Amino acid sequence: MKKILISLLLGTLIGNNVNAQTKSISKDEIRKNSISFNLLGTATYVGFSYERLIAQRISVEVGLGLVGIGLGITAYPFKRVEKKQFNPFIGIKTTLNTRLSGGEKSITYVPLGITYFTKKNLSVSFDLGPAYQINYSPIGKVIPSVLENYPNSELGVYGNLKLSFHI
Repeated sequence: MKKILISLLLGTLIGNNVNAQTKSISKDEIRKNSISFNLLGTATYVGFSYERLIAQRISVEVGLGLVGIGLGITAYPFKRVEKKQFNPFIGIKTTLNTRLSGGEKSITYVPLGITYFTKKNLSVSFDLGPAYQINYSPIGKVIPSVLENYPNSELGVYGNLKLSFHI
C-alpha cells in the first residue's frame, strides 16, 4: 500500500512539474497551427489545408484537395498577426492536380489578399493574384494529334477563399 501511495505522489509531482514547463497561450495570442476549408488555393478546387505560423509575419501551408495537392508560403508585411484585426498579405502558392475528366496541370500564383483573425480562434481569408498554369496533358479522351500541343502554359488569375480553425 505504501508503494502505491508513494508512486501516486511521485507521479503527481512529476506530472505537475512537466506540465508547468509547457508554454501557455494567452487569450489574445494567435495559435500557430490551423486547419482550413478551402475553395481553390493550395487545396485545388475544394479541400483542406494545414497552415503553420512559423514567425510573427510568415506562415507555410500544405493543402490536400478533391483532385490534388499544394504548397504555399504567406507573408504579412505590414503588421504582426494578432486577433481581432485585418491583415493584408502576399505570398506564393502552387498546386498540382488531376482533373476529373482527365488531364494534369499545375498552377503557381502570387496571392494578394486579406485575412481577418477573430477572437474565437477562427480566421477568414480571401486572395486573388496572377497565375501561371502549366497543362501537362489534355482533358478527356487523348487523341494523338492533340498530344503534340502538350505540355502548354498560360497566364491567368487564381485565388482562394479559406475558413480556418486555429488549434
